[in-house]
Amino acid sequence: MPYPVLQSRADILRMLDEITEVRTKVLAACATLTPAQLADPVIPGTWSVLKNLTHLAWAEAFMLAWIKKRPDVLPRSEVPPEPAADLEAVRVAFDEAHAEAIAFLKMHPESVLAEPCRYGRDARPETVGGIYFHLIEHEIHHRAFVLFKLRTLRGQ
Repeated sequence: MPYPVLQSRADILRMLDEITEVRTKVLAACATLTPAQLADPVIPGTWSVLKNLTHLAWAEAFMLAWIKKRPDVLPRSEVPPEPAADLEAVRVAFDEAHAEAIAFLKMHPESVLAEPCRYGRDARPETVGGIYFHLIEHEIHHRAFVLFKLRTLRGQ
């Protein structure tokens, strides 16, 4: 089933701004943790804070790569690599992918959100607005884990 299609560029840009604000706070909190705390899964069998952040930075670039390839399928050879498991590398990857996601929206007419594209392992039919929906909901999903784990690691 395809993702819901976001249709308002202004709304998406507001949501991306909110993501930027929270990421800034999360990265500042992470900078106070030790490398061992950043690598601690908190809940056995789950990802650490650093792994969640690495995945989020990669996923934003990954989703945008699919959008840019529309209506074609993203070849495996063009899948972006995950950033290094290092807080500064993650910060740079976040900045680059996020700036690109915002720039894409600003340099295309709002109608781009309805354009078809493919996404994921099965290259299922989606729309640009649907992939932006997924980008935002994916961020919120992982953010919940990160914020919980940060509170736990900081003893709050």
